[in-house]
Amino acid sequence: MSRARVPESLLAAAATAVVAWPLTTLFTPSTWIRPTIAVIAVVAVVGMLARLVTGSAVVVALAQAVGVVLATSWMHGRGHLWHGLPTMDLVFAFNNLLVDARETIQNFAAPAPTTRGIILGVGLAIGLAGILVDHLAVMRRSPAMAGLPLLTAFLISASNSGESLHPIYFLAAGGVWLLLLGRQGVASLRRWSTTVPLSTAGRRRSDDTDGTYGYAAVGRTLAVAGLLTAVVLPVVIPHFPTRYLIDGLGRSVNATGFSDGRIGLTSTLDLAKSLADPSKAPVLSYTSNAASTAPLRVGVLSTYANGTWTPERARVRFDSRTTVTPPPELDPAVPRETYRIAVEDSRIEAPQVAAPTPLVAADLDGVAWGVDRTTSVVEVARSATSYSFSYLSLHPSEATLDQPRIAPQSRAGSDLAVDPASERLVGRLVDQLVPASASRIDAARAIQRYLRTDGGFAYSLKLPQSFRNAKGQVEHPDPISLFLQTKVGYCVQFATAMVMMARESGIPARMAIGFLPGALSQGTYTVRASDAHAWPELYFEGVGWLRFEPTPASSQSTVAPAYSLPPTLPGAPTPSSTATAGGGSTAKPTGPSNRGELGTVDSTTGSSASGLAGWLGPWAGTGVAGLLIALLVGLLGALAVPLAARSRLRRRLRHATDEASRVEVEWQAMVERIGDLGVVPPRGSTPRQVGRYYRHEAYLEGAESQALQRVVDGVERSRYAPPGTTITDIRADTHEVMKAVSGVRRRKDRLRAALWPTDGLTEWQERRDRFARVIRMPWERLSSWRSDSRR
Repeated sequence: MSRARVPESLLAAAATAVVAWPLTTLFTPSTWIRPTIAVIAVVAVVGMLARLVTGSAVVVALAQAVGVVLATSWMHGRGHLWHGLPTMDLVFAFNNLLVDARETIQNFAAPAPTTRGIILGVGLAIGLAGILVDHLAVMRRSPAMAGLPLLTAFLISASNSGESLHPIYFLAAGGVWLLLLGRQGVASLRRWSTTVPLSTAGRRRSDDTDGTYGYAAVGRTLAVAGLLTAVVLPVVIPHFPTRYLIDGLGRSVNATGFSDGRIGLTSTLDLAKSLADPSKAPVLSYTSNAASTAPLRVGVLSTYANGTWTPERARVRFDSRTTVTPPPELDPAVPRETYRIAVEDSRIEAPQVAAPTPLVAADLDGVAWGVDRTTSVVEVARSATSYSFSYLSLHPSEATLDQPRIAPQSRAGSDLAVDPASERLVGRLVDQLVPASASRIDAARAIQRYLRTDGGFAYSLKLPQSFRNAKGQVEHPDPISLFLQTKVGYCVQFATAMVMMARESGIPARMAIGFLPGALSQGTYTVRASDAHAWPELYFEGVGWLRFEPTPASSQSTVAPAYSLPPTLPGAPTPSSTATAGGGSTAKPTGPSNRGELGTVDSTTGSSASGLAGWLGPWAGTGVAGLLIALLVGLLGALAVPLAARSRLRRRLRHATDEASRVEVEWQAMVERIGDLGVVPPRGSTPRQVGRYYRHEAYLEGAESQALQRVVDGVERSRYAPPGTTITDIRADTHEVMKAVSGVRRRKDRLRAALWPTDGLTEWQERRDRFARVIRMPWERLSSWRSDSRR
């Protein structure tokens, strides 16, 4: 069973399983564990069986990949198999499951729900990691390199959990990897060592004939010290905030990571946490024929519970239509104007898309899209980079907005539900601000004015965690009560407070999230991730949902709609805008200081190519291309000699007339390859003498020594056995011997042998000579003809 390498295979499987353990912090429930362990077991068992049949690392890896595919097909593809084998239906089914997994990862903060797609995706990812670890640690006998895929798998969990992992995860992963590394190290040490040192206790062990135990004891001590240092050191040194790799999972209440690239807004907002340092990455740019641009809406949230907003279930039918029916609640008599917005270079991740509201026409350049029937939120089937919308700018009159509020006994539905934890405080404030006889618009204006200007509220990204009451006692109330008591918060807190106060007043209200209009420059608006914003929408019969703006203008350069402000005397300007004849407003375009803050802006991909081009400047077109060409030429040059050596060996094997000749070619190739590593036997040595020399110089023992003996026996049989004797193939054994010798040589020897093999150099010399002969041949013939003619 030495060819199967059972201990190393089991250790590699254990290391893969241990680095998958932290995924329990990302997904719940842990129903993915058993299928994933089964995939890891398949990789280990198939690898051991394949090594009994072949010594080719490529064949073993392919066999393991096939095993993983079959195992996942049998576990997750029932109903899509043909006699137990995968079909195209299974490919489509797996694609749907993986798309579901991607959406789950993007839309849920850790721990995300464990769907069938998550189980499949985790199994395939860990299976691939297991194959890489087995290939490097067992086949290539390089457990140090196997640490790279193990580290990658571990960092996926560490970088997306939203907070630091428990040290036990790192200790377990590092411990198993060190065991794997230690086993290979002891095997190498036994090849090198011929001394008999004292043990760590100061006396010689009777069974420590080669000194292995003494060195191993020191190694174990250093390993334990290294693990403890890795755990303790991060506690005492400064470190940056948590960053995450995968959008959604890393969106924990404690996470603050982002990277410039494609972005999205979270569908849940946790009011108890503040995510500081929002991204300055560009989101989109657009042009518009409107004199005053409104915020671009991305989503609507209507349900609030335990400090968190959540959206309703989307009801969208995707197609490629170009017209949109206005909301049914919009009365045709409401004054309106139609404007157009053309978006370029949008980096918002599907299904979200930034759009004004309400829409009447759209062109998304072939991308399927739809409008939610309940919220009028636009969604796309895939990310849309460029698109245009036509929308309505509504100017409802005072008479239209002068509507009665809904009586308490008639209030029902999520858009009138008030948070129970803050209901008493919200009710007291509403009673103070809103007269009993106030209309719907009067109540809305009073609440907006209180939060925006009159209430003494301050805008800050740093949220207080408590406050002192009139008696000096520290209280930790719910997020809404804390905001109303401390009067400190950002757009999410202002919008949430107005939604709850409007509902308490008898006005249906909900939360909208999106982006402020952005900064205007040379006719083009640029919206950045820092322009993310939240605002309340209130419902009016015959008009629909109207935007209000309670966030102070001094902090975000927000502009309140004209209808949300008290009417002014004829000819008098409004505080924030100039009223038009239709009741609309013409606000000053927001300048560079126009900044929105939404704590849940995330980035889901890496930086774009345009950022690289901007960094390289005028050299982007030539420098990068030249660098790529130089790298390609260098790569081809580095591979020229090794490929020539392989070509020479194949040609010699192809021209071999019988099995004895093939054995001789394999023997000579092995001797030359080992000679490239610096182990050159004396000239004129017989195969047995060469074998003894290799054993002594390369410290071959065990399976490697047996493989070398089979090679020597095969060569002697091919040379000296009588005709008719069966000749055995020695190719697999020669490869095993060469790997064993390579494993004990210095790195520079291995590199030189790989890049400059003697066979390759000889092949290029022969090619050069042949080419020179071809070039000289016409001249030689011409010279010969002249000599003959002179005679």
